[in-house]
Formats: sequence, structure tokens, C-alpha cells
Amino acid sequence: MASAKMKRSMEVDTLRGIACLLLVFFHAVGSTPTEGLRIAEGHWLRTFNEFLVYFRMPLFSFISGYVYAFRPYQGNPQGFVKGKVRRLLLPLLTVGTFYAIVQALTPGANASVENWWLLHIMPVGHFWFLEALFIIFLVIILLEHFKALSTVAGFSAVWIASAVLFGLVDFTNYFGARGAVYLMPFFLAGLACKRFEIVQPSALLLAAAALVGGLAIVVLFPEQMGKQNTLAALASVSIGVSAGLLLLRSGWQSRPLAYIGAYSFAIYLLHVFFTAGSRIFLQRAGINDIYALLVPGAFAGIFGPIVCAQLIGRSETLNLWLLGSTSRVKTALPTGRQATA
Repeated sequence: MASAKMKRSMEVDTLRGIACLLLVFFHAVGSTPTEGLRIAEGHWLRTFNEFLVYFRMPLFSFISGYVYAFRPYQGNPQGFVKGKVRRLLLPLLTVGTFYAIVQALTPGANASVENWWLLHIMPVGHFWFLEALFIIFLVIILLEHFKALSTVAGFSAVWIASAVLFGLVDFTNYFGARGAVYLMPFFLAGLACKRFEIVQPSALLLAAAALVGGLAIVVLFPEQMGKQNTLAALASVSIGVSAGLLLLRSGWQSRPLAYIGAYSFAIYLLHVFFTAGSRIFLQRAGINDIYALLVPGAFAGIFGPIVCAQLIGRSETLNLWLLGSTSRVKTALPTGRQATA
């Protein structure tokens, strides 16, 4: 069994840092032409932001699966679920609810909750990820219990089934169910990367070919992307899985990115307060240039949550209820390949 205290990995935190930058950029720009900076279709920032969908959440999910493999389910369902409730659902109920209230009361916000009686049953903003990941961990308990992920053959069958669901089934989004289906192939791919130590040159070459193939599909068939069809699903899965694997196995280490990645959960939870707050403040000050809004918004979206996490970490109660953590983030990052907490 893995040690209760596990050292951080600079390589994994570097990938977390990349994922954080992509996520903050996404919300700073805005997910649609009517949100964020309200950039019209056809603008290069809008096109680039939409293209990053193939990397953004797949990378977060891939990392989650990889990290889970260091401390997998060990046959204690009550303890396992309790830990995930603390880590995922407590911040959902506290920070997620606060976000919904602030969004409803803030002039200039892009959206608000329509049916409050469905709050968190229908996901609020980006907090769908927490709900989806919680569902994934419940499914993982069953799969691990029946040893479905213990062999390459069994794992492959489960992964293929998840990829088929990803491409062909459009679940209702109650409690992030649709998001769970979306994330599962990437989570499993990250898990397999560690569990079966996928480092072979042939596997990496295959991943590179899949990445090129997926990107080619996006370029050659743009009208099919964003739809519920086999071609779009093939492109999404190929790019997301192969990019995660290649980035991880590249061994890339960056101290600045790893520092950001060490606060990835706080950044994920809190960045929208700072990207939106920065935009609203600057616009009220008469600044409307896209780039003059984007750069400060992205900067605030990264470092605002880091400062908040450092302040919240001073209180065990706030750290638990707001960040779902019982310990403060340690940023003295080593250079080796240690397991990630």
C-alpha cells in the first residue's frame, strides 16, 4: 500500500500547471461569443480557445487517473467514498454555491442559475467537473472490486466501452453524468499509464501517430467537430489521450508551471471569481480592448487563487470546507519522479 504521505512530482505538477493555464485562458476569453470577453466567431482568439477543448479537460482527467493509480482503491468503500466526498463534494457545496450566489447578484455577470431548486443537480458553471469526477470514482470502486482493471485485457475492454459511450451516448447532465462519460476515457488512460507502466517506445510512437491523426481529422472535417458523431469522438479521444501520454512521458519539468500546478485545485475552484472580477473592474474603468482585458484577467485567474489558497490554508476549518483538504499545499518541489499526493 502506498505511503500516507507522498511526495509531489514536478513532472505531474508541470502538467497540472499547463492544464491550469488552458482552463484560465478558456474562461478569461469566454466559452461562447456571449460570455467572457464576448469575442465574435471567426476571431483567432475564439477559434484558438475552441480548439483547446481537445486538450483542456482531457488533460485534467488524464492527470487525475494517473495520480489515482498511486493510491488506488484498496477494498474500503466507506473510507474511499468519504475521502472523495470531502475532497470533491464539500468544495462543490461551499464554493460552488457561493459562486452561484455571487454570479446572480453581480451586475455584468454572463449567466446565472435559472432553477435554484435544481442547484448542483444541474451543474453550476465549471463545477460539473467535481460531480463528474465523483461519479467516475464510484464506477472505479465497482471496476476495481471485480478486478476489471487488473489485467491488460480487462482494462482494454473497459476502456473501449468507455470510448464507445463517449462517442455514441448523450447522457442527461444531472449531477454531471454527461461530464463523467466525457472524462472517463481520459481518466482510464491516465490510470493505465501508471498501472501498466506505459513507457515503451512503440507505445509512444503509436500515441504520436494518434495525435497527428486526431489533429488531421479536426483540420480536414471541421464541420463534423462539436457534434455527437463517431468522427468527432475519434478525434477527441485520440488527441486527448495521446497528448496526455506524450506530455507525461516527455519528462518535461518546469518550476514555474509546477508551482502553479501545485495549486491546481484552488485555481480550478476559484479562478472564475478573478477572471470575471478583473474583466468587470477594468470595463467599468473604461478599458475595453480585448488584449488589455485578457492579460490581467488570466494573470488574476492564476495568482488570485494561489494567494487565496495560502490564506485559506492557515485555517484547518476553511481549508477543509473550501478546498476539501486536511493539509496545506507544499511547494518545495523535487526534481525526481516521486509519486504525487
